[in-house]
Amino acid sequence: MYYPILRGKLNELLALRELASLQLKFYTPVIEPVKKDIKALIKTINTLNENGVVPYIIINPTIGDYAQSPTDLFLELKKIDGIEFEVLYSINENTKNYQDYLELGSFGLFIQKGIDQEIIEFSRSSKINFLQNDTSPNVKRLIGNKVIYEDFFRKQKKNADYPLESPFSSLHSYFQDENNIGFSDYTITGDDFSEGGGPAYVVTIHVSYIDKKRFDELFIRHYSSEDDGTPTNPGAKFIAALEKFIHEYNEEKIPYTKTSGSEDFKTLYQLQHFPGLGQVKKNSIKHHIETINHYLTATKVV
Repeated sequence: MYYPILRGKLNELLALRELASLQLKFYTPVIEPVKKDIKALIKTINTLNENGVVPYIIINPTIGDYAQSPTDLFLELKKIDGIEFEVLYSINENTKNYQDYLELGSFGLFIQKGIDQEIIEFSRSSKINFLQNDTSPNVKRLIGNKVIYEDFFRKQKKNADYPLESPFSSLHSYFQDENNIGFSDYTITGDDFSEGGGPAYVVTIHVSYIDKKRFDELFIRHYSSEDDGTPTNPGAKFIAALEKFIHEYNEEKIPYTKTSGSEDFKTLYQLQHFPGLGQVKKNSIKHHIETINHYLTATKVV
């Protein structure tokens, strides 16, 4: 099972809503809400529930508006009738008393710090345990119901610094070999959090694909506009970057999976329309999740 990690930013939530109706079989989203206003989050949970998806919610986020008040989000969610979600607790440097989490019954752990014997013991009360990929194999063997996660996206300081292609991960192809029940990543956003991007001197579109000729590894192609030294005219820069992607997509030399995300890009190219950088990221997120789900479906991984 694939557990993509997303923040509660609007276009990430929109991506989940648009994916919900596709009835993807092998994914369950993990959401770490970052906004005090949870109306968009509630709408997303409702849409997922209506399509048979119960998301995991990190109820004590370490970033965003709830980072300094670890209980407030859960108290707000408890006020909402008719939504269904699974609780994930972040175990991080600020966690003082693990036993507090036992009061609410069923829960999972999202472990973001070094693992000691106390955490190993506590994980036996949890229904699912998210562990960082670089956790020692000797420690991994001691924890059950594991989902291995990592930020595989090689984020650059400036869009102009992206190469044409970068490796991402092969975890989707071997996660079961290590007795894991699933795997997880931060899609094409990375785990760095910021409220908004700076001026777009260069517009870059990130598009994922799995290469069977290279041992089923997932790669990211980065399609960038030219750097003209100014942040002006992001729409034209987007169309320039999009044209590079559409050219390669139509050539079929890169084994892209046809997804609703890639079709959204094709529609934008036909219309020569720039929807805003947030929606560009939304399309890339959708394509990434769909690409991995297609692989799991084709290889009959569960």
